[in-house]
Amino acid sequence: MKRKLSIGAATVGVLIIGFLWLRWGPDSWQVQITGVTGDGRDVQYRIETVEAGTADTLIFKNADAGFTPPYFKFDSATLQAIASRVTRECPQEAVTVHGYGLRITWLDMFPNAVSIDAPKRCREAPTKNRGAHAAS
Repeated sequence: MKRKLSIGAATVGVLIIGFLWLRWGPDSWQVQITGVTGDGRDVQYRIETVEAGTADTLIFKNADAGFTPPYFKFDSATLQAIASRVTRECPQEAVTVHGYGLRITWLDMFPNAVSIDAPKRCREAPTKNRGAHAAS
């Protein structure tokens, strides 16, 4: 009897850890950023994407995690600005969005973006006279 209780408790523990990992564990997605929405106050930041090489839409929320381990995210406005710049400068470029969470439509759940790996030219501010500065 004691052995069955131990096995049952271990099974429940593994299921809980598995659920927590799926919900809050890190993940990465190869996507093309197609737009950004939200003002961070009244309307939550969102990063609209299409999975690279497909027509599948994937929307990320971009919210501060605060002191919630292991992310300690406080820079959602900065990440939103980077996503906006990538949208303008490199709309066809596939980038890697790092985040955590699941997309469950019927629960209105979105993965939370933590960082974006994009080429430097996509992250830099546009300069009209880039070539002129290099020549001088």
